[in-house]
Amino acid sequence: MKRTIMKRHSVKSSSHLSRSKGFSDHWDLTHLLSRPQEEFEQSLKKLDGQVSKFESLRGGLSPDMSTKVFLDILSLNGAIAAESAKLSAYAYLWFSENTKILEARAFKTKVEERLTALQNRMLFFDLWWQTVDEANAARLMEPSGDVQYYLESIRRYKPHTLSEAEEKIINVKNTTGRHAVNTIYDVLTNGLTFTLAVKGQRKRLTREQLSAYIRSPQAEIREAAYREMYRIFDSHHDVLGEIYTTLVNDWKTENIELRKFTAPIASRNLGNDVPDEAVDALLNTCSKNAAIFQDYFRIKAKICKIRPMNRYHLYAPHRSERKR
Repeated sequence: MKRTIMKRHSVKSSSHLSRSKGFSDHWDLTHLLSRPQEEFEQSLKKLDGQVSKFESLRGGLSPDMSTKVFLDILSLNGAIAAESAKLSAYAYLWFSENTKILEARAFKTKVEERLTALQNRMLFFDLWWQTVDEANAARLMEPSGDVQYYLESIRRYKPHTLSEAEEKIINVKNTTGRHAVNTIYDVLTNGLTFTLAVKGQRKRLTREQLSAYIRSPQAEIREAAYREMYRIFDSHHDVLGEIYTTLVNDWKTENIELRKFTAPIASRNLGNDVPDEAVDALLNTCSKNAAIFQDYFRIKAKICKIRPMNRYHLYAPHRSERKR
């Protein structure tokens, strides 16, 4: 079970503006941290104090506690979540800006480790909340406002939650396991360089830059961009395959063998608060109506005069007609 104190903030990238307006292609993260190293330690000291206060409330947790006391606990929990999210957002966005910056990678790892330790110290609240009877849970949630959905979400995980000690081990393991593997993938794939001939000139491109040519109006450019992407990724297929296999096995071991979900997708469905039956209905309906999808591309091929239609032209732009 994963607490939500490490949510990522969404920040609009300025990279697309840099090409047209001369803006910097770096994230502006000063609203999160202006002096990351100094403010990180200050923030961690503040969080440690808040978490210590949160821990001191453990003995007072009771199903028949007053709603006022319960709301005070939620308020402290929210303050910790907000401060944690700020650190997490800064670390992730700084890393994603350029995955080759060693300082950013080290900072991201440090933040993840420290926040995981804080998360484990607060884990007892989720486990207690799952044990509260329905009547008292409803009573305590009634005045909680926007936090009610968060409280309901914790209780949804009850059938798949392990002991406190086991949950702590999984959280620590994920920091150096699943999360580390994802970081390796980001570092590897974001560092790939692609070569493409455009108007007689050979360009060295990043994956993001190459993706723009996959939507080129020129069919030969689209196909060349796709083939170059496949060529480079194929040259790393051993490492990429091992990364994928590792993540799949980790997902299966935790969610199927330990948490007893009925299917791998069931864990994701629960996290998205969507019933398995709804997802199954969606997939079945899409499968039964695959012909509509195919008809769309036949029509697109006719309109765009593409022969034959294949995956290289899925993103071909439609021809624009100008009329007076």
